[in-house]
Amino acid sequence: MVSNSVIISMFVTIILAAAGILVPFIVIFLAARKKETGLFGSLGLGVLAYFWSQFLLPLPILFILTKYTGFMTIYNNDKYYVVYLLITAVLLSVLSALARLWCVWLMNKRTPSLYRAACSGLGFAAIQVMSIIGSYVTYIKYANTINKPDGVSKLTEYLKSLNANAADADIDKIIQPITSAGVADVLFEGINIIFVIIIEIAFVTLIYEGIIRNKKWLAAAICAGINVVFSFLTMLFSELSGDELGLVSKGTATLIYNIFMLVCGLFAAWFVYGAVNRYKAVLKEGPYARYAYFEKKDEG
Repeated sequence: MVSNSVIISMFVTIILAAAGILVPFIVIFLAARKKETGLFGSLGLGVLAYFWSQFLLPLPILFILTKYTGFMTIYNNDKYYVVYLLITAVLLSVLSALARLWCVWLMNKRTPSLYRAACSGLGFAAIQVMSIIGSYVTYIKYANTINKPDGVSKLTEYLKSLNANAADADIDKIIQPITSAGVADVLFEGINIIFVIIIEIAFVTLIYEGIIRNKKWLAAAICAGINVVFSFLTMLFSELSGDELGLVSKGTATLIYNIFMLVCGLFAAWFVYGAVNRYKAVLKEGPYARYAYFEKKDEG
């Protein structure tokens, strides 16, 4: 059985994830609609940038890597699982940095705007948000099925009808997390996706200020480096209790992961807050004063 409180928390997580994208965009739109254009375009480019950097380009790169014996040894041996996570983090982080640079530069090469850059960050996080929403909509559907008479058997039959080759262990991996989910665990999923959105905005803000300072490649390199550390630790902490590592209990792993996301989210929020204040100071000097403002800061 899945308790009503857990199902309610799933609805709350869906609302938190959707609000994490919609609320910042509405705030930005209301603040900038009379001054700047291209907000929707920046949002769309962010979505496109995430798609080609996290799905389109990694596939051929991974296909090439599978041709090398060394990579396949790492991939197939749990002893090298941490190395595999690091390789994945490096690949996706470098592509992410290039994607962010592409969409922020494209939408800000004439008259720069932190608001447009932030919208690109929202777009970059949008697919992750939609994934969370889609997952929890499915979980709610499955939870309602489980709570009916013979619900587990009916859900098992349904899942096997979707994939006739699915083993019982694979079905159990889908059902067990739903039946054992706690309210706090589910709610933290919603909270953590908000932190992810803030972090994505911070990354594009870093790229934006690099472009303003005419140091876009340095900013992209710093962004990639920070992202490697963030992505690697995110994957590592989420797998601490998994079959490959199994270093700590699930509760301890979840606690470590949530604390890590909290620290990263707060630091990202602090950075974005400072950038917004710097941007507002620039706007008082006129729409084309951005470069001069940062030149003064760098010289000082």
